Amino acid sequence: MSRLQRIMKIALVVVLLFGSASTFAQSARDYYNEIYKAGGLDRMADSYVCFDDDPKLGTFFIVSKSETLKQFLIITGDFKKMPKAQQAELNRGFLITRGYDKGVPLSREGTYHTDGTSWASEPGIVRGTKMRMRLSIEWATLRYKRNLEFLNPNGTLKKDVPISRYGRCEEVPPGIQQKGNP
Repeated sequence: MSRLQRIMKIALVVVLLFGSASTFAQSARDYYNEIYKAGGLDRMADSYVCFDDDPKLGTFFIVSKSETLKQFLIITGDFKKMPKAQQAELNRGFLITRGYDKGVPLSREGTYHTDGTSWASEPGIVRGTKMRMRLSIEWATLRYKRNLEFLNPNGTLKKDVPISRYGRCEEVPPGIQQKGNP
């Protein structure tokens, strides 16, 4: 075998290995399907799964309405036993979310409280900037918009344009019991 043929074979192997690596990349839906089939979704937030409109992102999130938890507690008789403050919070309504990045759950569940026609997270401070997440879901179509809102020190919205992501949610099928986050 000549030197040129060896170089061509090595180049072909490199192209096959690295050039086709993108064909092995998983999509957010692939990661979701893998976790769902294993029963590993967070069981407290597994009513809907939401995917960004950008198929290149390997992220997704799941979400449940507090109404589901409230109805369960009413059926079991535990709702009336709860402290009044917790009853009031359930009556007010909130969403429970869990994000996943390339199939790995983010560190904790997120809670979004009703704020007009959308839901907002508790404000937090990142690198000295106060901010919060806002989630709007059109339940008839299951389209969503997530905003990262920048806040003034007093909690009012800054004039900056929020960073927004859009996508669509769908119901998580009830076929496989999810056991994540026991």
